[in-house]
Amino acid sequence: MAAAVNTAAVDTTAVRVADPASGFGVGLAGKAISCYARLFPRLAANAIVSGLASPSMGACSHMGPTNAMRVLNVAVAALGALSQLADAKHIHPPRHLRARDDNSTTLADNPDNILNNAGFSDGLDNFNHTGNVKVVAAPGPDPDASDDQNYVVELVATGESTSRVVKRASLIATISSFLTDLFAKHTYTVQFQYAVVSSNLANSCRIQAYMGLTLVGSTPYFPVVASGSTLKWLSFSAPVTVTGSSSTVLTSVVCGRGGTAKVQMNAISVVEGLVTTTSTSITSTTTTSTTSKSTTAAVTTTSSVVVAVVSSSTSSAVSSSSSASSTTLSSVVSSSTSSAVSSSTTVSSSSTLSSTSTSASASASAHAANVDSTILIIAADDYGASTASLGLLAYGIPYENLIVPKAGVALPVLNTSTTAGRYGGIIVISSVAYDYGTAWNSALTDDQWNALYAYQTDFRIRMVRINDFPGPKFGTAAVGAGCCDTGVEQLVSISDTTDFPTANIKTGAGLSTTGLYHVPASVTDTNTTHAVATFGIATGFASESVAAVINNFSGREQFVWFMSWAPDWSQTCAFLQHAHIHWLTRGVFLGKRKVHLSPQIDDVQLSTTLYSPANVDFKIRTGDLDAHVTWQTDINTRLPAGSDFRLEMAHNGNGDLIAATALTSAVNLCIPNYAVDYDSPNDTALEYQKPLGTGVNLWPSEWTTYKWTKTCAVLDDFASWFLVTKNLNQFSHVSHTFSHMELNNATYSDANREIQFNQAWLSQMGIDKATRFSAHGLIPPAITGLHNGDAIKGWIDNGITHVVGDNTRPLLRNQNNKYWPLISTVAANGYDGLVIIPRFATTIYYNCDTAACTTLEWINTSAGSGTFTNLLAQAKTDNTRYLLSLMADPYMFHQANLRQIDVDTITIGTKTGKMSLVMAWTETIVQEMTRLTNWPILSLKHDDFTQYFLDRKSADDCNPTLSYGFSSSGAIESVTVSTTGNTCSVPIPVTIPSGTVTASSGSVKVDQLGSEPPIQWVTLSGSPVTLSLSKAVST
Repeated sequence: MAAAVNTAAVDTTAVRVADPASGFGVGLAGKAISCYARLFPRLAANAIVSGLASPSMGACSHMGPTNAMRVLNVAVAALGALSQLADAKHIHPPRHLRARDDNSTTLADNPDNILNNAGFSDGLDNFNHTGNVKVVAAPGPDPDASDDQNYVVELVATGESTSRVVKRASLIATISSFLTDLFAKHTYTVQFQYAVVSSNLANSCRIQAYMGLTLVGSTPYFPVVASGSTLKWLSFSAPVTVTGSSSTVLTSVVCGRGGTAKVQMNAISVVEGLVTTTSTSITSTTTTSTTSKSTTAAVTTTSSVVVAVVSSSTSSAVSSSSSASSTTLSSVVSSSTSSAVSSSTTVSSSSTLSSTSTSASASASAHAANVDSTILIIAADDYGASTASLGLLAYGIPYENLIVPKAGVALPVLNTSTTAGRYGGIIVISSVAYDYGTAWNSALTDDQWNALYAYQTDFRIRMVRINDFPGPKFGTAAVGAGCCDTGVEQLVSISDTTDFPTANIKTGAGLSTTGLYHVPASVTDTNTTHAVATFGIATGFASESVAAVINNFSGREQFVWFMSWAPDWSQTCAFLQHAHIHWLTRGVFLGKRKVHLSPQIDDVQLSTTLYSPANVDFKIRTGDLDAHVTWQTDINTRLPAGSDFRLEMAHNGNGDLIAATALTSAVNLCIPNYAVDYDSPNDTALEYQKPLGTGVNLWPSEWTTYKWTKTCAVLDDFASWFLVTKNLNQFSHVSHTFSHMELNNATYSDANREIQFNQAWLSQMGIDKATRFSAHGLIPPAITGLHNGDAIKGWIDNGITHVVGDNTRPLLRNQNNKYWPLISTVAANGYDGLVIIPRFATTIYYNCDTAACTTLEWINTSAGSGTFTNLLAQAKTDNTRYLLSLMADPYMFHQANLRQIDVDTITIGTKTGKMSLVMAWTETIVQEMTRLTNWPILSLKHDDFTQYFLDRKSADDCNPTLSYGFSSSGAIESVTVSTTGNTCSVPIPVTIPSGTVTASSGSVKVDQLGSEPPIQWVTLSGSPVTLSLSKAVST
């Protein structure tokens, strides 16, 4: 799956890092932490020792043809995320960054380097590294240095193979160091010296520097440098503003397709302040044997790289608050501002609103009250708020953030009358506690806490407290000290679901607390308090203890967790949050829960050159297809009621004709008796944007129309298997282009033929008549062409309106909301209006057909360790977290991953037998999901999951709200749904615990699967719609 194109114009725009909603945000999101743990095992080990990371962290995401940048992007996201987790570890009491007396961002003369062993005199001490990295004795930039200073670090990176057929991963080389005691929001300068020892291609390799999540800058691409040439030492210097008290500085050598480079580096430094660097060459003589004129100019004129701080890019992010901001640094990034429609807002810290508006304290209970269902989140910072909001965002439940600084802030108006409340629930993170010198106290005053409590009682509103310390105010006491010591695991599980049945989760299903600081408790007041979650037996804890309780203090109810919270990276929190969300809302809320697992199988009809054994091509057989049909049927019998799981086949029709024309019987039946072939295109930068109208046609001119007859096409027994309707309809189907041409630099003509020829083949073989065929979808080969306006126009001209992206590449995801699709623009993609759906990669590599192969590649390319069992264990943790977060993104697999009929027998949980890699991965994921929940699991075809994402975006854009109608007895007897203008292009989902509804206007469609609570899809037609519940919900 190689990306292709010339590198005449290289996109040097910085990698934009997503906000918390994107999966690559401030916390350990997406696959970032697993990639980090495997790419940087020594630093990950340190994190494990500190209780910050799990020893079971798995490998990096799938390494496709443009692997080098993908892996780097994921690793960098993990680095920044781990840094933030380091800050947040001691969340009992909450983190408080050390302060300075001034806000300066520059220093006086001679700033100190905070990076130890920068000259490598102690080898690689203080550094983590991956790839081909070593310290060598060499003069470095200062030939007059003493012997103990004559050391440099040498890094070697290799790009992908240039072969269009052989798909081999690139290898990057990185060196990194974890920094502590930084000053948040201060500027630091990253510097180093480097010399290119050898480089086989111009404009292919370069060095990139990162600080946590931020791309600090890049060196120019290297020219051709012959081995043995005199070294020219150059300097790099770039500023970056850090966001926390710790971070990771990383430098990496990355090569494009076909490139290889050896680089020496020295004097890596990180200094506080903005440091000016002179542009003087350290060594003036460079000898190259094959450098072009333009490359020579680059060598002789570039002696220093100074990257300037650029404007911030500010957007309203749904995931945390409407005032969230992010800054991306690059040599060329312009300022931009956008406002996204959001289901969340932030209450300003300078609000002049009174703590309470109209007091309802005289009222003993809510009498025929109406209460807005918006959840109020109270936290000390945006990250804390996001840990509470991520679960709400997953459902689509509106929320509002109140960020409370150390100096305090006014509460928002809680109610506008004695019968009108503004919030349907409250979540408080860490008691919004700060260190005030003599003690840790809440930034909320006693009067403010009492105002919140009074509002709860008056309007029967519930409160959730997360990351609190056991004590009398929660009817509990701490059991010993916090947990856990290094190497100690203490599982946590739900023990009682009586109070939140609509969560539909299981009791007794233990999950890891590694990296989640917690304080085991016991219940001391059984009259007001009962446990709903428990910590297991562990070293130092001879019996089970309490992890969470529900209190009822004379009608004021609260749910309290005695553990830190991080659903952005923790599978455990992603699961547990469903308990308090359903308790908080009583199972009545605006939004829905659907679980989608949609594996897509790329490269069907093609063969793949395997990673191991090397130089062996493999194409699955009809027996492999038959085995997956049988398995699909079996797994559906074991999934919860309402489930419908199946694979989606992504076809490349040229593969059929390659196989058919190779047969001796094709001589007189196939005209022409050969398939489409062309010279492989060159590679490009990962996010290269092709100038419109440029490029050279690679398809031979003879191919203007599809010429082969069906008689020829059906000669291949694999392709003809799909001619049987029963076989065809076992799977979903979509196009993967005709020949799998990399499209980053493709012409309109070539992109157009890739679609038209495959459409003709799909029609000829009857695949387009399949029950689950997606006529308007495409899986771009190697996820290329998404910044090529000519290719996108070719797709859209042929009815292709949506494609999948790659979640390891932030530019291909919607940065405002991970539950929304990305819509292409001329500025970013070269063409407007293409819908790009996020897609997850996995650690099942495209060029592997067996467990031994994918495990070996995981170890060799992603610093994995252990066995296939270890690989699957991490896959389970990562991918169930996505499903528990209700993410509908499909998953990437490839045809070689379906080999089944001749593999070894293995056991996955309750199943033993011959399993393909796809079977083994899926069994691992679904068995974990069914251990934890009773939720139905659905697979959607390409067209349908695209509509699912579009509908979510459309519904959110309508700004839906829901209010509870309480009876005089305090029961919820109705809900009222409104939107902007009380119309919306799509129905609005409303979940109720059970029963039916009667609508006051508009229309309602009921959607219920298995044992899940029913979803009411409400269509508005100009006025709010009140749904009267057949079963009132008691409070």
